[in-house]
Amino acid sequence: MSTRAGTPTTPHARASTAPAFLKRLPLGVDYTHVKMILWSLPAPTNVLAWVASDPNEPIWSLFHGKTFRALDRVLQQRERQLVAIGPAVDAEVRAHIEMLRYYFVQHALFAIQDWDPHRQIRWLSIRLVVPPPGMKPLLPGLEHRGLVFEVWAPALPTPELLDRVVMPPSAPPWGDPAVSYYDPVLADRLTADVLRRHFPEVMRRRIGQGWRSERDPVGWPMVTQRVVPTLYDYLRPFYSVRPYRKGLRILTGGDYPTQLLQDITDLLRFELPYLAADLTVERVQAAVQRYVRQAPRQRPMGRELFGLGPCTETP
Repeated sequence: MSTRAGTPTTPHARASTAPAFLKRLPLGVDYTHVKMILWSLPAPTNVLAWVASDPNEPIWSLFHGKTFRALDRVLQQRERQLVAIGPAVDAEVRAHIEMLRYYFVQHALFAIQDWDPHRQIRWLSIRLVVPPPGMKPLLPGLEHRGLVFEVWAPALPTPELLDRVVMPPSAPPWGDPAVSYYDPVLADRLTADVLRRHFPEVMRRRIGQGWRSERDPVGWPMVTQRVVPTLYDYLRPFYSVRPYRKGLRILTGGDYPTQLLQDITDLLRFELPYLAADLTVERVQAAVQRYVRQAPRQRPMGRELFGLGPCTETP
């Protein structure tokens, strides 16, 4: 069956108010899968820490390629100063340091996932445990619900538990005893303590390593080496292109459909304005060409990236 590239799949997905690139996506493209690819990137609020610049707060500069250990030392020093001042400390100053610690933790958790994505070395689990009513605790010493931090290592027949920290709920700031409240500031401190003890490899990594660089955000690896190749692999089977002979000798399948490159460019400009506002088709094509030269020919593409069957639509 042959369909035009601009044929809408559903009235909702291709409404008249949708961006132009969304209306022209080929039949069969599931935008939910596009969103799943983009969700693999750090959140916009975390990216902010890589580009923020405040001459009155030198800690921001530590997010620009310094190590987690270097940032942690400075934060610990600031936190000790808050303790020494006590209740008299300015509320805005305290909130500022707590915010920086939160950013530290979020970046570190992302770095752990990137450092050991298949959990072959060590991983951190943070979960809420609620014992069933009338039954014995699910974990030793946890008679009531609590936030549990666990460090695991691979082992047979089951993974090995290296450490466990339980954070019980406390009274919320608004004083309602019926609410189970978990202090986010304490949770960040406990997470940082676990990181120091069990993840020295991550603490030695540069913040944003493998995701950002000294170039402008459009050229960051998270755009050119991660999201563009993945979007290409998902979308490529839905686009048709006439084969041609390279150098008049080698018949190629046409790896760079013009419309596909334009759609990836427009899609990233729309979805990632904080990174890709200045992205060009030429930069996307260059990223795709670098990727295709080294990517295996028999790799999952299209729907297969998500464990589904191959694309059955003929553009």
